[in-house]
Amino acid sequence: MRATLREARSFRHGRLRVLHDPIPGPLTAIAVAVAAGSRFDGRHPGLAHMGEHMIFQGTQRFDQAELNRRAAHLGGDVDAETGHDDMTLTIEVFNEDVEPALELLAELLFRSTVPAERFAKERRVIADEIRARCDDPANVAYERAWARFFDPALGHPICGTIASLRAMRPSTVRHFLRRHLVPSNMVLCAAGGISARALGHALDRAFVAPRSPPRPRMQRTRIVATGRAGFRRHDSSQAQLIRLATAPHQPRAQLALGLALDVVGADPDARLFQELRERLGLGYDVSADLEIGIGWATTVVTATCAHEDTGRLRTAVARICGDAGAGFDPDEVVRARRKVRHRLARLADSRMDRALTHAARALTGRPSISTVAPGLDRLSHDDVEAAWQAHLRAPTLTAVLSA
Repeated sequence: MRATLREARSFRHGRLRVLHDPIPGPLTAIAVAVAAGSRFDGRHPGLAHMGEHMIFQGTQRFDQAELNRRAAHLGGDVDAETGHDDMTLTIEVFNEDVEPALELLAELLFRSTVPAERFAKERRVIADEIRARCDDPANVAYERAWARFFDPALGHPICGTIASLRAMRPSTVRHFLRRHLVPSNMVLCAAGGISARALGHALDRAFVAPRSPPRPRMQRTRIVATGRAGFRRHDSSQAQLIRLATAPHQPRAQLALGLALDVVGADPDARLFQELRERLGLGYDVSADLEIGIGWATTVVTATCAHEDTGRLRTAVARICGDAGAGFDPDEVVRARRKVRHRLARLADSRMDRALTHAARALTGRPSISTVAPGLDRLSHDDVEAAWQAHLRAPTLTAVLSA
């Protein structure tokens, strides 16, 4: 039987918003999205990412080894990730183990002690992660362009810097976790075989949070630089181009722009790929994505080439993006719709992806995933063309990292 996307049932567990997406089967995926991403770092770049690491390093009841044993006993790994807007925790377990899984998540989220010796160890781990990212020219180009485009609240690296890590203290992380990891700042989604009634009972018994302050206020972010920028890296073996452009905040306009980006973008049938890879043979890597957060959205186009071809690459990307403003062939838009429908079908088949998408969309105030397919059907060919034409007038930064 083919899986389908549906509206998740929403209810409240105290100050916590809960979503339930019933999917027949023996497993349930749980995702918790917290408005505690890097834009909340304040004066300590990398603070949210350090907090994500430290919640696994020891709590009021269990040390790091016992936390890992309890996760393994449930049969599924607990995973976490920090983004610009949110921190997410996930676990997938048998339906009968949802209650102990929720108890483990509550222990991690609400009772981390940030032990000083574990903090010192984890600071070394993250420093090594930062050094590895600095060895990747594509990541360096992305982070420098992102920092130039956005103000510091959103523009700094999620992992922070070596200097910001050295300035961080365990007490700083404890304060961050107590302030931001609170139920009013979270959305929890369970997608799988557990019933809504059983989920409610499990939450009552296991997902218990201490008294906490109200949801923190979010710092707004803004665009600070557009036009062109150049960065140097003498050990880079190739040039890296990053094109950032603001995207609309309205969901319908974002959906139309997403279709247009599929036409222009980096799939083998798309215009940029065909021009840069197949006709000009400029480089290997081409990508085109739409990134959306709370109060911001941007397209990200990336491409690579040899250093001597930097000018040709910049000209070609600008020309292909500009020429697309003249219109799309009907077949191009048909293919773009099929790609989105295929992604939705893959999403429907994954409990964890559904849980994560439900939670993240609810946290950021975006429409539920059940509205995407109907919204797609309501978009006309003219809507898609108009979305790209409007995008060409949006604030844009084209940055190149070269030797």
